[in-house]
Amino acid sequence: MKKVWLIIFLILSIYFGYSVKQNYKKVPENVDIDKELKKTATAQYLNSHIKTALEKDNIDDAKMYLNLADFLNVKIEPHLREKLKKADSGLNKIYRNAKDFTRGFFTGNSTNRYGISGSVLADFTLYGDLRDGYKEGRKYFNGESYDKFLLGISLVGIALTASEFVTLGASTPVKTGESIVKTAYKSGKISAKFSKVLEKKLAKSVDFKLLKKADFSSIGKMEKSAKEIAKSVNPKPLKTLFKDFKTLQKNTSLEDSIHLIKYADSEKDLEKIVKLSSKYKKNTRGIFKVLGKKIIRGGKLVVKYSAKLIYNIVGFLISAIGFLVSLIASLKFIIKIKNKLKQLH
Repeated sequence: MKKVWLIIFLILSIYFGYSVKQNYKKVPENVDIDKELKKTATAQYLNSHIKTALEKDNIDDAKMYLNLADFLNVKIEPHLREKLKKADSGLNKIYRNAKDFTRGFFTGNSTNRYGISGSVLADFTLYGDLRDGYKEGRKYFNGESYDKFLLGISLVGIALTASEFVTLGASTPVKTGESIVKTAYKSGKISAKFSKVLEKKLAKSVDFKLLKKADFSSIGKMEKSAKEIAKSVNPKPLKTLFKDFKTLQKNTSLEDSIHLIKYADSEKDLEKIVKLSSKYKKNTRGIFKVLGKKIIRGGKLVVKYSAKLIYNIVGFLISAIGFLVSLIASLKFIIKIKNKLKQLH
């Protein structure tokens, strides 16, 4: 029986040793963004995407791809440049921008430059946060289904606006970050994973039990309850994130910062995006549009392969120990046989 176990152990040892050789792979390095960008964002690629954006009347995307082409020194067809120039000038531009700004200001729903500007301005004048806070807060007090995230972020915005007047602008970066997050959320630009990150921080920031003293029966009465609402809010758990969003906006643009949030699934992802924006500035969004999330996934791949490498090292050690145990057992067995043969003689 001992012999059988020794044979099995020896086979397992050989298997683990073989797995080290077969499964070991070099730990991948971070994506070389410049190299991958030049490989993907060719003249054909960029001309095609500019043409498609213009056909859809998506001026912002067309300009984004054109800026990226200029950054990479890629030739764009002259008629596309001319078409974009005409679309982004004259009465068409004035009408479109005014319409987008108005919709953003009064609804908070927008994904283009002027609509987002309207949404953020509404939040800074308190109207936007009161509008969203009243809508969801009334549902909350009536026991109806409500959007807890939207209510929470709006209450934080109301508290920060009160702080804005008190500190004479010291809280502006944080307030900007709050408005960017809310606009991104309402526009569907926040991933499910990152929403959970924000929800956990909101849970630490807003005490809904303290809202009972506030009056949500109308926007006017809610505004008068701003001080009571502010008492239920502690913005500290969100401040670092809000400042990161403000930095992202400063490096790129208000519109781009909102579009870039969708590529973050965690706080580390956001930090990487902010870091990249310091280098690529206004082209950051275009680069993410072309290459996607893989440019911030290098670190995760290293962790995955490191775990596999540890597994193989453990397998190698077991293999070595198994070989030694088998060798010692075999030697003992040979010595035992020799002793028995001596006794027979």
